[in-house]
Amino acid sequence: MQIMKDRIAASAASRFVLLVALALPLPARAALLDERDTSRLADINEAIQSFESNVSASLHDLPQNDVEQIEAYSYVGLNLEAAHERLNTVFMLVAVSVYMESPSDQLLILNVMHEQLLPQSKSYLIGKADAIASMAATHPANKAFVTYRDRAIALLMDRAIPLLDELYRRTGDLRP
Repeated sequence: MQIMKDRIAASAASRFVLLVALALPLPARAALLDERDTSRLADINEAIQSFESNVSASLHDLPQNDVEQIEAYSYVGLNLEAAHERLNTVFMLVAVSVYMESPSDQLLILNVMHEQLLPQSKSYLIGKADAIASMAATHPANKAFVTYRDRAIALLMDRAIPLLDELYRRTGDLRP
C-alpha cells in the first residue's frame, strides 16, 4: 500500500514539474543582431556625415573660377554621400531585423542581407574609398585630398567594411 502511495505521489510530483516547465516561457533564442550593431552603424554614419560636412565646407571656400578643384571636392562629397546612403540601408535592415517579431520574417531579412546586401555593400564601399583615394593620386599637391584619402580609409576600410564582414559572418550562421 505504501508503494502505491509513493508511486501516486511521485507521479503527481512529476506531472506538477512537467506542468510548471511547460508553463514557463522558453528561453528566447539569442538575437542574431542587436542594438549594439545599430549603434555601431550609427556611429560610422555620423562620422561619415561629419566628413561630408567638412568636404562641403571646404568646397564652399574654393574660388568660384577653380572648376577643377570644385569638381574634385564635389567628387569626394558625392562618393561620401553614396557610401553614407548605402550604410543607411544596411542600418535600416539591421534595425528592422532587431525588432522583427516573426522569426520567419526576421530570417527572410537576414537572408536578404547575407545573400545580397552585405556582399554588394562591401564591394560598393571599397569602390567609394578607392574613388576618394584617387583624388589624392590625381592632386598630389593638395594635402586636403591626402587627408580625405586617409579619413576614407579609416572610416570605410577600417571601420565600415570590417563591420559588414562581421554581419555577413553572423548572418551566415543561419545556415543549417
